[in-house]
This record gives sequence, structure tokens and C-alpha cells, in this order.
Amino acid sequence: MQSQRLKGKVALVTGAARGIGFGIAEKFVEEGAKVVIADVLEKEGISAAGKLGKAADFYQIDLRSRSAIFQMADKIHEEYGHIDILVNCAGVARPCPTMKLSEEVLDEVIDINMKAPLFTCQAVGKYMRKDGGGSIINISSGNTRMINVGRTPYGITKGAVNLLTQQLGAEWALYNIKVNAIAPGWIRTEMVDRPLRQGILNQDEILSVSPIGRFGKVEEVANLACFLASKESDYIVGQIIFADGGWNTGIMPNALNYIRENDKEEG
Repeated sequence: MQSQRLKGKVALVTGAARGIGFGIAEKFVEEGAKVVIADVLEKEGISAAGKLGKAADFYQIDLRSRSAIFQMADKIHEEYGHIDILVNCAGVARPCPTMKLSEEVLDEVIDINMKAPLFTCQAVGKYMRKDGGGSIINISSGNTRMINVGRTPYGITKGAVNLLTQQLGAEWALYNIKVNAIAPGWIRTEMVDRPLRQGILNQDEILSVSPIGRFGKVEEVANLACFLASKESDYIVGQIIFADGGWNTGIMPNALNYIRENDKEEG
């Protein structure tokens, strides 16, 4: 029987039309929550909400607008009466060599990856404070610890998300609002699959620096998000949890071959 750890809770998940965001929304619904999927992608968002049934609604929004974010929070709170969980998952990468980085691209990534989570935390946080608390989960990236070249805007904005998480974790715990972040590693979503297909990324090279030796699954990130959203994690505040199969340990490529060859059981 399903545990229903989030029964009666209302969750807002940005960027949940697909990928990790959708996986988190799906897990929350399984655990008894009502979920609002907030995304700029109308077709995908409607489809995602439809897959999750009556427990999910879709709200189309351009997260580059601060006023639109506050309006969204007001409407959701008015309709549901409370917002208990916020997941800031929307993000863009826009890879390019730093020498060729334009101000337009930089501004777009900053607006979506850095400013939008802050403004959404403000917009939802005021209601959480009024209503007695809640849980905020920011989706960061393993790239904040392990550098992936050609992703300067992505890396620096996700680094800012980590600091935002620690800042708000410290400030808002007294309001019974716990703020934490998940930093996923190589999770098999379209954001990873596309560059793999294009030859931009190499699967063997990626797995050669992974102690666990495989890509992560969306549901593994979703399970962690559900834990952070539930009462089970009430003593965890301001933390950035790396869900990356040990990638951030920084092992050298194919380093585990030495262990495989020299740590065989005797007899």
C-alpha cells in the first residue's frame, strides 16, 4: 500500500512539463499531493497534467517575469488555500564557449536559473510563513562541483542556487520553512540524451568517472525530492544534496579498473 507521505499537501513544481520536474510531480501525486505544474511549454504541460489525472493542474507561465510569478502564487493559494511544497526545477543550459557567450544568452540563463527561483521562493514563501511553514526544494546541478566546460552561464547560476538555498535555509527556518537543494548528476533526461545523440557528450567518458558506473534515473531524484518534501526530513535545512552516483568524488577516468583488477576475492 502506498505510504501517502504527502497526503493533503499542495505542491508547486516549476519546469515540470517533462524531465526531472515531471518525475517529481508524478512522485508527489503518488504520495497523495495535489500538484500544480508550472511551465512555459503549453502543449507539454497540458499533456503532463493529463497523465497525472485529477490531482494535477497545469499553469502556463514565463518565469522571466517577476510579476507573473507573484500572480501565479496568488492564484494558486486562492484556489487551493495553501501551498505546502515548492520545487524550483525550471532551468536552461544554453552551452557555448565562454568566449562566444552573448549578453542575451547570459541574461536568459540568469533570468530563468537564478532570478526565477529567488522570486518564486519570495512569492510562495510569504504564504508558507503565513500558513505555518512548508518545504522548498531547489534543483541545482552536479556542475556546481564538477566543471563541465562550455556551460559557464549554467554553472554560475546553479552555484547561485546553492547559495540561495543556504541563505534561505538559515533565514526561513524560524518560520518553519525548510529550504534544501538537490544537485543531480548525469540523469537520463532529454537534456542529456540530446547532446549524447549529437556527439557532444560521450557516454563512455561520462561513465568512466562515475563510481556507480551508470546514469541516474529520474525516479531516483524524485524519491529524494519526496523525502525532502515530507516530515521525514524536518531536521535537514540549508543542505545541497548531490544525487550523482559519486561523480563529485572526482575520481580519474577509468580509475576503478585498478580496483577491479587488483581486489579480486581469493580462493
